[in-house]
Amino acid sequence: MTATLHLTPLDRLYPSRLRSLARPPASLTVRGGPLEATRAVAIVGSRDASRDAAAFSHDLARSVVQCGAVVVSGGALGIDGAAHRGALDHGGPTWAVAGTGCEHCFPPEHASLFDRIAAGPGAMVWPFPPASAARAGGFVLRNRVLVALSDTVVVVQAGVRSGALRAAACAQALKKPLWVVPAPPWAAGFDGSRQLLDQGARPLTSIAAFLRTLELGDVQQGAGAASPALEVGGQEPMDPNQFAILSAISNVPIHLDEIAEKARATVPRAAAALLTLALEAVVVEGPPGFFRRRDSYKR
Repeated sequence: MTATLHLTPLDRLYPSRLRSLARPPASLTVRGGPLEATRAVAIVGSRDASRDAAAFSHDLARSVVQCGAVVVSGGALGIDGAAHRGALDHGGPTWAVAGTGCEHCFPPEHASLFDRIAAGPGAMVWPFPPASAARAGGFVLRNRVLVALSDTVVVVQAGVRSGALRAAACAQALKKPLWVVPAPPWAAGFDGSRQLLDQGARPLTSIAAFLRTLELGDVQQGAGAASPALEVGGQEPMDPNQFAILSAISNVPIHLDEIAEKARATVPRAAAALLTLALEAVVVEGPPGFFRRRDSYKR
C-alpha cells in the first residue's frame, strides 16, 4: 500500500512550487511520488464536458506525459478525470489535487481513479485536514494549489459558471500562462471558454504547437520510448546519468538528496553529475547543497 505523508512547509519533501506562495498551505497529505518535476501542465475544465472535449483532454494529457512533463488536475468528473486517465493510460505521472481531506473521496465515482493515481508514478494531494468534507470554498482553495503546482494552465472547456474559471483566475493572479481551447460558435457549454479568450487567454489550436511553445519538443512515439538526447551549448549529448539527474531538477532549488532519490541514483553519483552540469553552466547551486536549472539549455 502506498505510504501516506503529512507535510508542512518545514519538511524537505514539501513541494518547492508551493513554498513560493505568499501563503502556502499549512499542511499537505500526499500519497504517491514526489511533487517535483521539470515541467508540470494543469489541464482543467467542466464537469459536464462534451464527449469531444473529454477526448481532447485525454489526448493532450497523453502528449504532455510523452514529452516528460506531469499532468496536474483537480480530480473532478469530466475534463479533470479525462486528463488524469490520459496520463495514466500512457504510463505517465499525474498529480490530482483533491478538494477534501484524505478521509473523504469526492467525487465518490473516482475512488478507483484516485487509488490508481496514488499508486504512482504520480501522486494524490489533499491540501486540507484529513477529516475535511467537500464544501464550495474548499474547491476554490484546491484550484489555487493545483495552479501553483503547475507551470502553465490549459482550460479545455468551461461553462459560464465553471470552476475552471476560478482556476483561470488563479493562473492570472499567479502569473502563470493561461491557454484555452476554442470551440465553434454554435457549441453549447463553452461560454466561459469564450469569455477567457475575449479577456486575452492564448488559444490552444494545436497540441504540437502548444508543446513547442513550452519547449517540450516533439511527442515521443509511446510512453515507453527512450528519452531524447539533450545537448548543451552545441556539444555532444549528455550521458544517460546526467540526463536523469537534469530531468529530476526544476527551476526551483532542490536538495542533492532529493535529486538523487528522484533520479534513482546514489548521492555520490548524483553529486558527480551535478558538478559536471554546473561546470557546463547547465545547473546552478545555491543555497549550498541545493541545485536548480538554468534557462540556457536546449532540448
